[in-house]
Amino acid sequence: MVSKCCRLAVLSASLIPLLFITGCSTPVEPEGLADIYVDDGVVHYSGPLNTPSFNHLRELFEQDNPPRILAVNSVSGDPMAAMQIGYLLQRHQVTLRIRERCEGLCANYLFTAASVREVYPEALITWSGGALNQSVILQWESYILPGIRDFVTRYSDQYLRRETRFFERVSVDQHITIYGFHPRLGCMDYERFNYSWPDLVSLGIGETRFVQHTYKDAFSHADNDICRVDLSNRHLLLNEK
Repeated sequence: MVSKCCRLAVLSASLIPLLFITGCSTPVEPEGLADIYVDDGVVHYSGPLNTPSFNHLRELFEQDNPPRILAVNSVSGDPMAAMQIGYLLQRHQVTLRIRERCEGLCANYLFTAASVREVYPEALITWSGGALNQSVILQWESYILPGIRDFVTRYSDQYLRRETRFFERVSVDQHITIYGFHPRLGCMDYERFNYSWPDLVSLGIGETRFVQHTYKDAFSHADNDICRVDLSNRHLLLNEK
């Protein structure tokens, strides 16, 4: 579990790299090209989601006889590039294979957009916020240095517009990125959260294959610092959106 201060830093880390809050620290994956290679028709991807990696993936999926599976292991990166990778998966009907980790931006924009998802027993799929968190971040506007305040506001507005369009196109509930931080759902003291398979279906997640296990066992191995969001009474939240 994390303090309110550190939780805010986690929410904002992928959105506003220049925003730091004293007393909190958030590890950031190094930028640069992820480890990407093709083996037997499968693109293996490990590392941050960013523009150089998107450009490499686009070359692979737009060639003649492209691979049809992306095996991903990623927990960070740039949200704008991550959305572009998500669109790429949707456009080319790519299957997303998850054996290890698909957290944060990967869960937001790759897991939601893939044509089909293959989830293995040890897969870890978690959410930790998105563009809708901007309302929380901007509550701290008075603490932001004047020189970057306008940048923060413009970037968060652009991010929200693009993310809203993204979720409309992939037909998934945009609130999938933030339900865990709703005060009525019991995960406010956690920096990461996940969902049961039935709840993911209710949010619009499409075809998913649970390899070597069933949906009932999926995600049961999650660490204690990951909160399971219960959306069985989600209708109670509708008037608050």
